[in-house]
Amino acid sequence: MLNFLYTIIIYPLYQLVEVFYSFCDAILSNSGLAVLGVSIGISFLCLPMYIIAEKWQEIEREIQVKLKPGVDRIKKAFKGDEQYMILTTYYRQNHYHPMMALRSSISLLIQIPFFIAAYKYLSTLPALNGKAFLFIKDMGSPDALFHIGSFPVNVLPIAMTLINVTSGIIYSKGHPLKEKLQIYIMAAFFLVFLYDSPSGLVVYWTMNNVFSLAKNIFYKIKKPLRALYFLLCAVYIGAVWFLLFKHTGFLYRRLAVIGVLTVIPLTPLIIKAVKYLLDKPFAHFVDNDRQRDALFFLSAITLSVLCGWVIPSYVISSSPMEFSFVDNYASPFYFLRNSLFQSIGFCIFWPCCLYYLFNKRIKTVITILLSLVTMCAMFNAFVFGGNYGAISTILTFENAGMLQPTFVYSALSILTCIIVIISLFFIIKLNKTKLCNSIFTIILIALFSISVINSVPISKGYKALKEIKQTNSALAPSTISPVFHFSKDKQNVILFMLDRGLTGLIPYIFEEKPFLYEQFDGFTRYENTVSYGGMTLIGAPPLYGGYEYTPDNINKRDKESLVDKHNESLKVLPVLFSQNGFTSTVTDMSWADYKWVADLRIYKDFPEIRCCPTERVYCDEWLKKNPDVKGFQRPSELLIRNFIWLSFFKIMPPVTREFIYEDGHWWKPKTGKQHIHDFLNYYSGLDLLPELSDDTGDKPTFSIIVNETPHEPVNTGYPDYNLTTTDETPGVFEGDNAYQTNAAAFIKIGEFLQHLKDIGVYDNTRIIIVSDHGGNSNLGKIAEKKYPHYFNPLLLVKDFNEHGTLKVDDTFMTNADAAIFTFDGIIENAVNPFTGKVLKDQVKKDLVYVARDASWSPENHTKTKFIVKKWNSIHDNIFESDNWKEVKEEEVFADER
Repeated sequence: MLNFLYTIIIYPLYQLVEVFYSFCDAILSNSGLAVLGVSIGISFLCLPMYIIAEKWQEIEREIQVKLKPGVDRIKKAFKGDEQYMILTTYYRQNHYHPMMALRSSISLLIQIPFFIAAYKYLSTLPALNGKAFLFIKDMGSPDALFHIGSFPVNVLPIAMTLINVTSGIIYSKGHPLKEKLQIYIMAAFFLVFLYDSPSGLVVYWTMNNVFSLAKNIFYKIKKPLRALYFLLCAVYIGAVWFLLFKHTGFLYRRLAVIGVLTVIPLTPLIIKAVKYLLDKPFAHFVDNDRQRDALFFLSAITLSVLCGWVIPSYVISSSPMEFSFVDNYASPFYFLRNSLFQSIGFCIFWPCCLYYLFNKRIKTVITILLSLVTMCAMFNAFVFGGNYGAISTILTFENAGMLQPTFVYSALSILTCIIVIISLFFIIKLNKTKLCNSIFTIILIALFSISVINSVPISKGYKALKEIKQTNSALAPSTISPVFHFSKDKQNVILFMLDRGLTGLIPYIFEEKPFLYEQFDGFTRYENTVSYGGMTLIGAPPLYGGYEYTPDNINKRDKESLVDKHNESLKVLPVLFSQNGFTSTVTDMSWADYKWVADLRIYKDFPEIRCCPTERVYCDEWLKKNPDVKGFQRPSELLIRNFIWLSFFKIMPPVTREFIYEDGHWWKPKTGKQHIHDFLNYYSGLDLLPELSDDTGDKPTFSIIVNETPHEPVNTGYPDYNLTTTDETPGVFEGDNAYQTNAAAFIKIGEFLQHLKDIGVYDNTRIIIVSDHGGNSNLGKIAEKKYPHYFNPLLLVKDFNEHGTLKVDDTFMTNADAAIFTFDGIIENAVNPFTGKVLKDQVKKDLVYVARDASWSPENHTKTKFIVKKWNSIHDNIFESDNWKEVKEEEVFADER
C-alpha cells in the first residue's frame, strides 16, 4: 500500500526534480547551479498553488476573527457536551466546520510531498559527490565549514534556518501567535532534520527559503504581480542572451528553450485572451459544473490509461520474454502496473489536486487544457506514432538517427493538433460538451479493450518463458561444473556462434592484444563473408543448417510454417553428427521455437542430443566471484522509470521527440552507470567456458556453443575489457561499445582456446567461430573498403592439427559455409536428416540473395514466409558496392539455379 501511494504521489514529483536537475545541469554544466535551478524551477511551478493557499489561509483568518467573539462567549458560558453541541450549532449557522481550519496548513501540505521527492533524489545523487560549489568542498556531504574542537559545524543548515525565520517574521506580521509558533517550530525541525544532510540538499532547501522570503517581501509591496512580471521579463532577457551568445549546445535546442520561455513576456496577452474566452464563448461552460467535471475526469482517466497501460503494453506484447524475469521481477505485468500507477499520479492525482484548489474559472482552463492534451496525445500516439526501429530491453532505440522526422511529417502532426484545438473550442462554444464527453467515453472503452488484447500475448509469453526456465533449470547444473566433455583421442567439432561478432574488428583487437595471435593458433579468417540477413531471425538458420535454410530457400517451402523450418535448421547438424557416432551437445540455440529465450524442448524427440544452456544461467554466480564490476545499473530500475517516458515520447509531436529522448537518457542525469545485466547474462557463460569443459569424453563430440556477448554493446573498460574499469578505448574506437564488447568476447574465447590446449584436446578439435550477422561500429568510418555493417559476419576456422599465425582468406563466403565446414571430410555425402538432400549439393554462391530489409521479429512475418521489403543480390566481393544490386522478389524466386 505504501509503495502504491509513493508511486502515485511522490514518484511523479521525484521524476520532476530529476528532469529539472538534468535540464539545468545540461544548460549550466555546474552541479551547484543545477541544484539552485531545481529549487527555483520547483518554486515557480508551485507558485500558483502557494498563491491560492495564501488566499485560503487569509479566508480562514478572517473567519476565525469573525467567529472568535462568539466562540469565546460559548466557551465561557458552557462546558462539556453542552459546549460541544452549542459550538457545533454555531459553526453550522455560520457555514463553517472545524475541519476547515486545515486550510491554514495548505501551504505546508503543498511543500511536504515536494520536499520528500527532493530529499530522496538529492540526498543520494551520485553526480553531487566530490563536486565543489562556492565555499562548499563536497556537495555530496555536509559542508563542515569549520570545527569547534572535534565537532563539525555545518554553516548551511544554520543559514537556512536564519533565512526561514526571517521569512516567517515578515510573513506572519499581524498573524495569530499560533501561526507564528508553527513557522518557528518547522524552522527548528528542518534545522535538526537537515543538519547532517548532504550540502546539495541543504542548498536546495535554502534556496526554497530564499524564494519564500522574496515571495513574502513581494506580498508587502504594491502590485506584487506586476513587479513579479517585470522581474521575470528581466530573467527572460538574460536567459535569451545566455542561450544565444554564451551557451554552446545545439542551436535548435537553444531556440526551442527560448520559444518555451517566450510565454513569460506574452503572459499579459495570454491572460487577456483566456479572460475573453471565459467571459464570452465559454461562459456557459464555466457555470456548468457537472459537464466540466465530467470532461475533466474523462480526459484525465483516458490520458492515464493511454500512457500507463496501452503504450507500454504494446511494447511488452511485441516481445514479452524480454521483459519477464528481469532482476527480482518475474512477471512483466509488474512493470505495466508500475507505469499505470505513475500515470495515475501524473494524469489524475496531481491534476485533481490542482483542479480542486482553484475556482471554477481556473477549473475551466485546466479542463480545456487537459482535454486538448489528451486528444492531441491520441493522434500523436496512433496516427503519428512513428517507426523508430528496434528498441532495447531498457527502452532505448538502436538507431536514434531515425528520431528526426521529415518536415512534412512534422507539419502534418502539428496541423492535426491545431485542428483538434479548433474543433474542441467550437464544440465547447456551441455548448456540445456532451458530445465531447461521449467521444472520450468511447475512446476510453477502446483503450481498455486494447489493453486487454495486449495483455493476452504478454501473459502467454510470460507463462511460456516460465516453462522454459523450469526446463533449462533442470538441464543446467546447479553448480559450475563441466558440461562439455571433449575427447582427447577422438575428433571434436565445435561450432561457436558468436551473435553479432564483427570480423572487421579482429585486426584492431589482435593488434591491441597480440597474445591473441598465439591463442588463435591455426585459425583462418574469412573476411569476405556475407550474411543472408542483418538480424538473427534470418541470418542464423543457414549458419546452423546450411544452404537449404537461406531466406529465399525457406520462402520457397511455402507450405510449411516458418517456426518449423527454423527449428529444423537448428536440428540438422546435431542429429546428423549423432547419427554418425558423435556425442552432440547444444546450448542456447537462437530463436528456438521462435522464443526469445531458447526453448530447448525442440530436441525432446532426440534424447541422444544433450541440451546444456549457458546463457542466463551463471550470472549470479559470476557476480559473486566478481564483486568489483564497475558501472552496473539494474535493468529493472531503468524499466520502472523509462516506461512512462516512452509513453510521453509517443504522445508528443514528432518534432519534440528527439528532445524528450535525450540520447537515450530520457532526461536522467548521466551517472556513469550503464545497463549491463543482459551483457552479463551472456558474458558470464563465456567467461566460465574453461570451467564448463573437460577432457573426459569417450566418443567423438560435436558441440554448438551459442553466445551473445557482442550483441549487447556496453563499456567493458579499457584496457582489460573485463568490467573492472569504465575507461574508453583511446584512438578511433573511443566511445565504440561494439569494439569493447567484441574485445571482451575474443579475450574470453582466447582463454577457452588456451584451456583446450592445456587439457590436450586442441589439436584433435575442429573449431568454427561464426556470427549470424554483423553490426555497427566505428569501423565503418575508418575502413578503406566499403563496410557493409550488418551483413559482414564473423567466420573463423581452425581444422584438425592446424597451426600457424592467423591467416586471412578473401574467398567469397557466406555464413552458411560454417555448417558445411563442420562435417566436411568427416561425414561423406552428408545428408540432411529431414529433407534427404545432400548438404554439399545445395551450396550455390555464384549469386547470393540477401534479405536487406526485414523485421527481426517473427510476429512481423507471415506464418510460412519471411516478409522482405528489399532484396539484394551479391557476388564475389562484398566490399565492392558495384557487386550489390537491388532485385525484385520475382527475380529471387524465379532463379532455380
